[in-house]
Amino acid sequence: MTVYLTCGPRLAVYLDPDVDEVTRRFETDGSPTLQEILQAIGVPDGVFAYGVVGERFVKLDYRPSSGERIRLEVPVGGG
Repeated sequence: MTVYLTCGPRLAVYLDPDVDEVTRRFETDGSPTLQEILQAIGVPDGVFAYGVVGERFVKLDYRPSSGERIRLEVPVGGG
């Protein structure tokens, strides 16, 4: 399975991009959650809060399908 993770340019340092300046390709034989993928590539907990697949928001317990491109987003506060 191959998944593509992307984020804003200021946070790309956490992904260690290898496809372009903001995209990381992740390959695995299993079916990990988005959180497990982030842990596997060394992203500290709490940096990203959720992902976006197409126009759909997904939680970190989401299990991506092969070929998906997931845009990672940071926690947002409001008040």
